[in-house]
Amino acid sequence: MRVIVLGAGVVGTTSAYFLQQLGHEVTVIDRQAVPGAETSFANGGQISVSHAEPWANPGAPLKVLQWLGKEDAPLLFRLRADMRQWLWGLQFLRECTPARTRHNIEQIVSLGSYSRSTLQQLRTDTGLQYDQRTQGILHFYTSAQEFDAALAPAEQMRALGCHRRVVDADEAVRIEPALAHV
Repeated sequence: MRVIVLGAGVVGTTSAYFLQQLGHEVTVIDRQAVPGAETSFANGGQISVSHAEPWANPGAPLKVLQWLGKEDAPLLFRLRADMRQWLWGLQFLRECTPARTRHNIEQIVSLGSYSRSTLQQLRTDTGLQYDQRTQGILHFYTSAQEFDAALAPAEQMRALGCHRRVVDADEAVRIEPALAHV
């Protein structure tokens, strides 16, 4: 099959690579003169399997209400008289139940694990080198309530085979300098 991939960024070139591995004739087209000049330029993308708790979770509706009207909110939501926005909002709320959150964590961990192993295999197969870091990430919680709410999802992720370790503030202080210098 002859395939055209639009965009020579990370997703486009990776898609083209895998399509070619499957035996397809692939042409990559980009509107820029060089690859990776738009969305992928200086991209800080990461695969963080342990960062698998969805935005839509039981605590999200209250947070969204508190963020309304704040320009620096992590989830900027401007109310409009737009039926699609309201339908999206209702779908988001549907995903905020404990059962849906547990299901979605399972799906995100599965996708993240697959993505990580695929990336590792791609790096092995191609010899691809870049400024990768593999030591993990450190999540900060700004209140005891947020920290306590993160314990059950962290336990679920561990049960799914995701290495996620909960530490207190004293241990985090000892970990952070080690992460900064690796």
